[in-house]
Amino acid sequence: MKENLLNLLETKGDLPPLSDVLLNLENRVNDPRSDIEEISGLIQTEPVLSGRLIKLSNSVLFGGGRDEVQDLSEAIMRLGMKMVLDLAYTLELPKAFKKSQSFDHIQFWKHSLGVAYLSRSLAIHLGSSKEDLDASYLAGLMHDVGVLVFDYLIPEEYAAFIKNVKDDERPLSELEIEKFGISHSELGAEFIGRWWPVSEIVVKSVRRHHNPPPTKKIKPKIPRLVNWANQIANNNEMNNGLPMHFHPLDENVFPRLKISSEELEIIVDKTKEGVEAADMILRS
Repeated sequence: MKENLLNLLETKGDLPPLSDVLLNLENRVNDPRSDIEEISGLIQTEPVLSGRLIKLSNSVLFGGGRDEVQDLSEAIMRLGMKMVLDLAYTLELPKAFKKSQSFDHIQFWKHSLGVAYLSRSLAIHLGSSKEDLDASYLAGLMHDVGVLVFDYLIPEEYAAFIKNVKDDERPLSELEIEKFGISHSELGAEFIGRWWPVSEIVVKSVRRHHNPPPTKKIKPKIPRLVNWANQIANNNEMNNGLPMHFHPLDENVFPRLKISSEELEIIVDKTKEGVEAADMILRS
């Protein structure tokens, strides 16, 4: 089954591509010669995306408590071009995949947004390198894309699988490997690595975010931060909509991140408020 799925990734002609505006934006943001006016002009070719970006930049997660921005140039100046690109991914990716019959599509992307913001917040708190910090948001946003790929490639089989394992307390990845020979982590990484122009750190993080923690007490890298962000989201009413059992938060989070429960609670409360506020934006 694993080989069949990987072969479909290579040969299936209607796999979800990134939108042209995302591809162009990715190229422009990564070009050091690009400026705010050029990035703003590109996004404005998509009026719906432009309006939703301004709304999201004013949300609790990204602009709450500051003066409301009125146009894209202001939003880009406030957030920076990389964060604007990340928000464009947040708004465009849900449109790339058809809504699933097996789970709530909006709930899935609200969870992904929550994990993205939490991953970035943990990376900031930990003082991660610029390279890791730049990758942290997209790694969190894309961590469960493999679930969508399963649902896209084999919708009937995956729907039956989800229904049959909903009362099983084992991790979803373990159950997927048992049934299909591959987990959503690996399948998602294979898909992203082949078809989407994201950094290798993002691909590795998607692939490894369910790996067991390292035995050595080294500074956590992005895959581990995404794992913890996922746990935190699941344990704070921000799950991905799949009817699965979620395990309690690993208490090693606190000493490994050098974060107190009170500090984490502040980050979680802001994330929950922001995710709920973004609900209407994601539905529009």
